[in-house]
Amino acid sequence: MKNKATFAGSMEQESKRNSSKIYYIIIIIILLTLNGIFVYNYFTTDKKLVHTEEKLFATDSVKVELEKVLVDTKNELESYKGKNAQLDAFLKEKNDSLQEYAERIEVLLRQGRLTRDQLNKVLDEVDQLRYYKRKYLNQIDSLSMHIVYLNKENTTLRGTIDKEKRKVEDLNMENIKLNNKVAIGAKLNSTSIFVTGIKMRSNGKERETIRVSQMEKLKVSFHLQENYVTDAGPKDIYMKVVGPEGNTLYNELSGSGTIKVEGQESLYTTKKTIDFTQDAQDVSIYWAKAADFAKGIYKLELFADGLRIGSSDFELK
Repeated sequence: MKNKATFAGSMEQESKRNSSKIYYIIIIIILLTLNGIFVYNYFTTDKKLVHTEEKLFATDSVKVELEKVLVDTKNELESYKGKNAQLDAFLKEKNDSLQEYAERIEVLLRQGRLTRDQLNKVLDEVDQLRYYKRKYLNQIDSLSMHIVYLNKENTTLRGTIDKEKRKVEDLNMENIKLNNKVAIGAKLNSTSIFVTGIKMRSNGKERETIRVSQMEKLKVSFHLQENYVTDAGPKDIYMKVVGPEGNTLYNELSGSGTIKVEGQESLYTTKKTIDFTQDAQDVSIYWAKAADFAKGIYKLELFADGLRIGSSDFELK
């Protein structure tokens, strides 16, 4: 009996030791599991923080670049102010347009955290702002040179006219007018031709665009030089646009037709009747697309009184 009691006690102690071992093993497994979860969350959170910092860094860089573009543009535009009333009006128009772009970019940047697609959109908007900055400054340079040229030309012309008036006071002015009409001096001339893609806003205002997919109209702007030989009054200006494949943009429902230019029949895209005053004037002609515009190089020609008065090539992208 004594042996049986001793054996039973030994078995009980063994059972307790096994239970203790299982308990410690369970504790160790739980600790290892918690440690694994902690390590996983640590590295996952760290990666998220790095990713957030990268996005915030990219956004801050765009803000710095936008500020630089705006400051540079403001300084460059300021250097042109006060030289001419026509130039000041042109500067205000272009500066307002650039400010619209900047405000749209700032709205996107105020979101703080941007997805990659949103960030790409902001960068694309900044690139367009740079493009229009370069384009407007080139136009302003061209207009400034044109104004300087006209001022010099007007001074010379007025001196010549005064001198000639004294020489021909006794001549019949009507005969002089008829003789001058035969001369090439009666031909109109256009300068500073600019072609721009237009997309209409919901509020009815125009927005320039360089994207063919967004263009709803073409806007052709040019400067018609003064001409005191040609009669004042209504004058038809014909516009011909030839596409990349060599075909004239033509739609009779939109006002296209045919005219004689220097004795030859020619198609024209559209026309505009202006009130010609003999003084220099700025003219704009629109062409609403009948079909989507194709990418490529286009040729533009302007006609009046059966003569070509200007031409220019432009590219749609």
